[in-house]
This record gives sequence, structure tokens and C-alpha cells, in this order.
Amino acid sequence: MALLLPISSFDPHDYKRGEPGIEGLVDIVNWEVWRWDRDGASSHQPLPRNIDDFVRMEALPYSHPVVSHLVPARTALIENLAMFSEEFMDFLLDLPSDPSSYLAIETPTIMRHLRNATLRNEILPVLCGSATKNVGTKLTMEYIGQLLASPVDVQHEAQSEDSQLRLLAWKVCLDKKKGWMTFVRVYSGMFLL
Repeated sequence: MALLLPISSFDPHDYKRGEPGIEGLVDIVNWEVWRWDRDGASSHQPLPRNIDDFVRMEALPYSHPVVSHLVPARTALIENLAMFSEEFMDFLLDLPSDPSSYLAIETPTIMRHLRNATLRNEILPVLCGSATKNVGTKLTMEYIGQLLASPVDVQHEAQSEDSQLRLLAWKVCLDKKKGWMTFVRVYSGMFLL
């Protein structure tokens, strides 16, 4: 399930010449646009909660190629998520038939059902970004903390000295001073360095 969409350039004319890389992201769950400058500083703006306001939005020009994909991406996320939660499906059925009703759904409502479906291994959240330019790495880390299982979410067996080690390696990076580093979340057993 796609949670983020990449924005190659904020200038719609760049798409005619070829994509310059990745300059931003659309967070479909939080319904906002993130933008990174050349120095790595980020800013974000909310997207309109009403379809009629897309013409006047500040985050992206209305002529931008990604704009036509925003509402269908949000609709697909919400409708696909409803397939894994009867409670969320009932919530959607109670919404008005206005096309903007899916845009008005608050983030905590979506996140609760998204996390539950993720923990049950029914969906795979898909994120994107660029580690080279540091685009979206903080956003990805926030989603990891919000959606993936923490040690408290996993049933633990009685621990003994020879308990099996269970861990999740969630990030690998190269530090200039320390070398290769792997960040892990330990669920059971002992991890000695």
C-alpha cells in the first residue's frame, strides 16, 4: 500500500525535459506535500481537504503532473485499507457521498487501521525517498516507529540464557568514522557485541 508519492520536481516544465531527481514527497496519509531544498532543509504544506480547492492550492501548481494522481492515490489507500478492517469499512459507509469525503478523514483514524493491518501482516506499507539527498528519511523513520511492531507488540517466550535471538534490522548505513552500522530492534534473546 503506497503511503508516499515522489515528486521529481516542483516545476511542471521539468517533466517535459526529463526528471531531475527527487525534490519532494506527497504524504498520502497525512495529506501534505513535503519539499526539500539543496541544503537538505525541509518544509511541508497541507493539501486541500476539498476537491474544489485544488485549483487554488499553494503546495503545487494545478498544472503539475502529480496533481491528477493525488485524489486517486488517497482513494485507493482508503478503499484498500477498508478491505482489512470491518470497522473502517463501516466508517466509510457512513460518510457522505461527496467526492471530498475521503480527503476529510483525519490522520489518526487512518493510522490506527493502517497499523493494525500492518501488525497482522495483511498489508505492506510502501514508502519512498532518497537517502543520497536525505529526502524523506526522517518521514520514513517516523512511519517505521508508528507502523511496525515494537518489542511490546510481540509475544515473548520465557527468557533463558540460551533463548533464540530475534531481531529486526531496519537500517544499514556507512559512517565515515565507525564504518558500516546496522540499526536493530531486539525482540528476544541476548545481543552481545
